[in-house]
Amino acid sequence: MKESERLYRSFRFLKKAVIGLAIAVVALVLFGYFFFMRHVDAPKAWNAADRELQGGTLTYGEKVQRKAKVFMRRPSEYYRGANGMLYATNERLIYIGVAPGSKFESEDAPPVIVTQEFPNDTLLSMRPGRLYFLTAHGVRVSHPGVPPGEFAAVGTQVPALDSLVDYVNAVHENQRKDAAAERKLLAAVDALIKEPLYYKVKRGDALFSIARKFDTTPDQLRQWNQLEGDRVKIGQRLLVKPGKK
Repeated sequence: MKESERLYRSFRFLKKAVIGLAIAVVALVLFGYFFFMRHVDAPKAWNAADRELQGGTLTYGEKVQRKAKVFMRRPSEYYRGANGMLYATNERLIYIGVAPGSKFESEDAPPVIVTQEFPNDTLLSMRPGRLYFLTAHGVRVSHPGVPPGEFAAVGTQVPALDSLVDYVNAVHENQRKDAAAERKLLAAVDALIKEPLYYKVKRGDALFSIARKFDTTPDQLRQWNQLEGDRVKIGQRLLVKPGKK
């Protein structure tokens, strides 16, 4: 009986400790959010991103196909949300944003520009979902050899971000289809090249002229077709290129 009572008390203590720890963690997160979270004026950040993009970020022939107003928080600077723009071009996925400066910086200090780029190819992965403790709709972006990124839509920009993701994924799907069609065509051409080639003798043809036409020799033609001499007949079917395995 005493043993059961001790176990019951231990269980209650452990339960209270877990609940208390959870409450403390939530309180710390909320405290940090309300007292340490710093933002940049969103319209100013969007304008700065557009200026940065037009100031030399784009290469020759590169064009913006879709864009969305987003924000991001790096794990090392979670309470410093960077507002900016996510651009999908025909070559890259580019994020340009402005992060809050230090509290000790003057108001005239230049903006802290944050950039991140991903090659826009079939290795690029874009997975929509809820970000930042499920508080925002966004997209997780990854590409081999590039640090991953998480970008959340600002306010009414959810449709714009979804349109950007759909566009990029559709481009990649078309690229995969084109690549598969090209592989199929190359395989068909390779199979055709390996097949034997025959030629039907026409009026005026001679063994020498046929050999020159198909880049071979009269001796090879005689060997491939079991010919005893140089005479050929109109309508005769000659093997002019043997098949390859």
